[in-house]
Amino acid sequence: MSQSPASSSTETATTDAETGVSETADAETPADLDTTDLLTLDAPQYLQISGDVQLFDQIFSAVGTVTDKARLGIGDSGIAIRAADWQGHAMVDLRVAGSSFSSFDAATGTLGVNVERVRDALSIGNAGDLAQFALDSANSTLEINIDGITRTIGLDPIESLRYPVEMPDIDLPATVHLSPDDLSLGLSAADMLGDRFDLVVDSEAGEMRFVASGDTDSMAYRRPKTDLIAFEPADAEVKLDSSLVKSAHSGLPDGTNRVLRVGDEVPLVLKSEFPDADGAMQFVIAPKLPN
Repeated sequence: MSQSPASSSTETATTDAETGVSETADAETPADLDTTDLLTLDAPQYLQISGDVQLFDQIFSAVGTVTDKARLGIGDSGIAIRAADWQGHAMVDLRVAGSSFSSFDAATGTLGVNVERVRDALSIGNAGDLAQFALDSANSTLEINIDGITRTIGLDPIESLRYPVEMPDIDLPATVHLSPDDLSLGLSAADMLGDRFDLVVDSEAGEMRFVASGDTDSMAYRRPKTDLIAFEPADAEVKLDSSLVKSAHSGLPDGTNRVLRVGDEVPLVLKSEFPDADGAMQFVIAPKLPN
């Protein structure tokens, strides 16, 4: 299967290295307004949202693992972001309900946000501090106030940012729920032997395995059903880039269980809920083709 960069459903390019995510992404997001529609609107006329610094940081940290600029969709029920890296190898998709914020008063629309600048503004606060976001539509800027310090950030024109990634269905028959520590250990063990590993779900053995090989050594980290939080087995195996999976893992909120949806040589879906908010995020990671 050829690579389709996640920037657009109409832009395609092929390489002999990876299988891109835009052809085969998973589409499980809360449905009131389609995320793609929400990310293609004009800028809202007003926006005033406040909430804990930690929640905003979780949102923009996740997005920052794949891109430094993104479309932020605002609807009556909350916010949505879907973005991919330039190579089309990894995608993030998230939703957070408006009820998760201390206050949420915004018109429906789309903003072009510099993710790194927002994270810089948030870095001056502590996790429980109140962050206030306000839109100055006349000047196309976003103001972020934390503890009396206001950072004014210029917004990017929507047309200058990549078109939101499509999320077609793929066959992901196996689902594994595990702790973040378990995932960290499996990734660290695999990373010691190379830059790629095989993620295997074995229904007959009733286990999930991280398998990696070096020039002379090999490694297998097995997690039987009894050591997993939940397990919906089906025979599946996919070869993955260690750095991409580690980056996605680090982009998920600390302390939340990880949900892996696995199929045969199709993108991996790595999901988590927000620990203290009504929302969820998922990463879609393209498989590596065999050497």
